Amino acid sequence: MAINMEDTGDRILFAAINLIAEKGYKAVSTKEIAQEAGVSEMTLFRHFGTKRALLETAIDKFYYTVSMKEIFQNKIVDDLKEDLLMISKAYHRMMKKNLNIIRIAIKEGNRVEGLFEQINKHPRQLKELIIEYFANMQEKGRMKSIENLEALAMAYLYMLYGEFISRNFVEGHQITSVKENEYMETAVLLFVSALEPEVLSDAIN
Repeated sequence: MAINMEDTGDRILFAAINLIAEKGYKAVSTKEIAQEAGVSEMTLFRHFGTKRALLETAIDKFYYTVSMKEIFQNKIVDDLKEDLLMISKAYHRMMKKNLNIIRIAIKEGNRVEGLFEQINKHPRQLKELIIEYFANMQEKGRMKSIENLEALAMAYLYMLYGEFISRNFVEGHQITSVKENEYMETAVLLFVSALEPEVLSDAIN
């Protein structure tokens, strides 16, 4: 979702994400967030009420669930390789865009009560979208039957998430010189090769 910096609410949310990612949730005051956004503290309270509500609103508005739902609704072409590569690229693009939210989750998840639950509902919703996609592909005969679709969806998500974390948080470029797109195409190709329906030519012969 795009940030409209002319919108007062969006400016406050954007300032909150940046400051909390940099300094930590407890170290940042609502007054500091308001100053960063160029508004009064009263305006911040009028829009969001509390710092916690402000953070929760920022996570829900700027994380990837809404954008990913639009992709599954409007961009799927029922081709395993094309769809999974498109989904993979969109996921990485949105995760990079929301890098500060990931930083907040990693740094503050165990310090702010309920924060992990707030953030984790987004990957849970993405998992459900992927499960539904795989189920539809099975019904259409475009992918082999897999009994545990949730395990399959999680294998795909962990493949994407692990690569993202490695490159953005633990200096993954020191491990490999393989570019992100090269990795993604290879990983998706490997994944698809295990899911494509088996050819029945031997049975016909």
